[in-house]
Amino acid sequence: MNSEQPLPSGEAGQLQASEQREQPRQGKRLKYAKFRKVIAIIMAALLPGLGHLFLGLFIRGLSFIVLLLLDIFAMLYVSSDGLRINIPLLILLGLFIPVLYFYNVYDVLQSADYMVRYRRKPDRYVRMDARGQQSSPFYTWERGFAFAVLMVAGGGLMILFRMKPRWLSNFFEDYGFLTLAILLMMIGLFLFLREALLTFKRKKLKERG
Repeated sequence: MNSEQPLPSGEAGQLQASEQREQPRQGKRLKYAKFRKVIAIIMAALLPGLGHLFLGLFIRGLSFIVLLLLDIFAMLYVSSDGLRINIPLLILLGLFIPVLYFYNVYDVLQSADYMVRYRRKPDRYVRMDARGQQSSPFYTWERGFAFAVLMVAGGGLMILFRMKPRWLSNFFEDYGFLTLAILLMMIGLFLFLREALLTFKRKKLKERG
């Protein structure tokens, strides 16, 4: 015996009319999301972090801005008077700016695409957070401690660059290039593992869908 009963004709008509009214609204939301994507990419191309701020990803946007300021402060410190200029270190610091710039544009593009997909099928991208509420895993960085650590470390480095202690000068002259090279390798490895994990999750989602 079939336990499912057909809806009365009145209720079925109301449900169909509600779905027809919702379709144009959903189409307008998708068009608006795509428009925001274009504006976010333009803003990200103007200055790293602006595109994320426009999309509402404030912590990500501020992180890109802080990293850019730190790199500029480090370049000014390394090239300042009274410090023996480390040419390889200065080149690496200079190369970090275009790397940060293009990754910022790439991340804005990925973020905007995710938001479009999330608007289409939010149930596929929602999970329960520690408070028992539904949230998207995309916003984990926005609620984590990483940004707080970055702000504390960045502020401390800016103070050191301003005070110019002798031990910091010796460290930059002797080990600055090696330290920055290892740091860039670690960041590259982290990004590679992150993208590999995201690719694996996308494949899993496609298999389920």
